[in-house]
Amino acid sequence: MNVEPNLNRSVYTLALEIRNALYGRSPVGISDLDKDRIALVLVDGLGYSLAEKVGIRAEKIHSVFPTITVTVLTTLLTATPPGIHGIMGWRVLNRREGRIDNLLGNQDVELRNLVQAEPYLPRDSVILAPAGRPSSTLFKSLVGNVTAYYSPWDAFTQAKEIAERKNPRFMFIYLPFVDSVSHHFGPYSENTMRTAMEVYRLVETFGRDLSEKYSVVMTADHGHVPIEGNVMIGNDILDHVDLPPFGDHRNLMLMSRRDPSEYLSKYGLITLNREKLKELTGGENVPDYAGVPQDNRLYSYWRDEEEMGYRGSHGGMTREEIEIPLVVWQK
Repeated sequence: MNVEPNLNRSVYTLALEIRNALYGRSPVGISDLDKDRIALVLVDGLGYSLAEKVGIRAEKIHSVFPTITVTVLTTLLTATPPGIHGIMGWRVLNRREGRIDNLLGNQDVELRNLVQAEPYLPRDSVILAPAGRPSSTLFKSLVGNVTAYYSPWDAFTQAKEIAERKNPRFMFIYLPFVDSVSHHFGPYSENTMRTAMEVYRLVETFGRDLSEKYSVVMTADHGHVPIEGNVMIGNDILDHVDLPPFGDHRNLMLMSRRDPSEYLSKYGLITLNREKLKELTGGENVPDYAGVPQDNRLYSYWRDEEEMGYRGSHGGMTREEIEIPLVVWQK
């Protein structure tokens, strides 16, 4: 079942809360962060339903739409919703150059040139991301320097050492492991659940260790649905839109002077128009339409063999994709 993201209790308002705590502003009410130093841990792919299944006690909040990592990362680091910053998935419309760019693994595209917002991070902020991953390139493009790590254990060893030695006002630790395993084995497989449990144990230990100096916040970017099949979108979609689709396999973003809803309904997709997208994403920087699934299938206009083999994925508006956990450690 699809649910609409509640921006008032989401990663967007969490970003506002973190920004306000760092700069001594009034809280917005999603979480009581009482320190002026924040360590934010993002566990990619850890939806609330998965967290609940493996025994993680957490508050439930919402992601943003589309439920795509790059969209959520941009929201968290700029404290603006997708309808303001404009990053609606890995494939984005580059209005300046008049083309569609794929941000995933493309080092020639500067994310910062596409984002209609600025990061709020203090100058001494530290970003930790895995070496050799596309996320590291994105972080560098958006915020500058990134500290590479080589295993989950190394990530927290380095983070703790940095906290003790440099005492930065803000640390961000990005952990892609649950997401990676879930894509290939499914969100409720033994492989994914064990990964989620072990990653959480590391986060929990880190949170307790730093909780006197820092408010340590753990959340996720999205959850996953178990994938039940692939639907190929034909090239005849170009008869109904002005540009090829962008976005991702569970959030097809469309620019068109014509209403493509009748065409999309043949595939079982619901159509969100521009007004609805502005409401869902919190701003006017949105495409004309979006096609969103009501089931657990991938809808592929792009020929991507790896993604078409996924057993878990995200990007849409199901409860499993939208609902995410929030845990805070502080003394």
